[in-house]
Amino acid sequence: MVADGSLVLTTLVWGATFVVVKDMVARVDAIALVAVRFLMAAVIIGVAVAPRFRRMTLRLAGAGVLVGLALFVGYAFQTLGLEYTSASKAGFITGLSVVLVPILSTLILKKPPEPAAIAGVGCAVVGLGLLTLDLGGGPLFEVGDLLVLVGAVAFGLHIVAVGKFAPLFDVPLLVTTQLATVAVAAFAVVAVRTLWLGQHVAMPVSIQDLGGVAFLAVFGTAMAFFVQNVAQRFTSPTHVAIVFATEPVFAGIFGWLILGERLTVAQQAGAALILAGMLASEVGFPRRRPRREQGAEEPPQDPEP
Repeated sequence: MVADGSLVLTTLVWGATFVVVKDMVARVDAIALVAVRFLMAAVIIGVAVAPRFRRMTLRLAGAGVLVGLALFVGYAFQTLGLEYTSASKAGFITGLSVVLVPILSTLILKKPPEPAAIAGVGCAVVGLGLLTLDLGGGPLFEVGDLLVLVGAVAFGLHIVAVGKFAPLFDVPLLVTTQLATVAVAAFAVVAVRTLWLGQHVAMPVSIQDLGGVAFLAVFGTAMAFFVQNVAQRFTSPTHVAIVFATEPVFAGIFGWLILGERLTVAQQAGAALILAGMLASEVGFPRRRPRREQGAEEPPQDPEP
């Protein structure tokens, strides 16, 4: 119950971050925002767990880099997409990653899908269409919607990857490596664009933007991913995914309360179908607590090669 409550609070914070990011990308380059956000978060976690770095191994570092790359792709495309679509729509489309988790678990963890998962995918696809299609004759999909959708696939991969590696490695080190990987990848992209392509990259330099980055780094990144990784030592990716189904709801609420965004009746129906699909896709998947983690008080050490 404590873990589930912590995950719900995490999704509430993530829902609020859609509004913060939506406001900041009007002034700050999207990838630069990701770079600074994750660098700050990695430093915060790294300083807090510095004595544990003696436990770092090549296998742990490799797992962290792999998970971090999936996270980087997710945030890069989501942040870019928020430049061209609303915070509410981005939140709901990102929620589609929850529907993808059972499919990705089948491919990566070799767990076959259940009929409920297939039904969930169908509901989500129809819902995504209602949410993003312009029924008035405009473009079928906005560029931002497609970018956020790519990010949703990456986020699904991240959930599955954390479920695979979190029970095997020291969680604080795994989280630190993930966040550092995202920061390094984002700064590499910024460097290429600045030094090679000659583009101007707007960094967060104002007091307002630095305050927003601090909120994103502390609450929406460092604390949030630490909670997720700890929780996934004791539960399955699909159970975490069903809790994360509340994220797009929070994103829509914050988009309405703070930005005054509105969804049409068709979009509301689409959002409801996506949530129904997310929930239906999880019904057929029993929660399985990793056997080696039951009753464990200390983080597990790296398995012997």
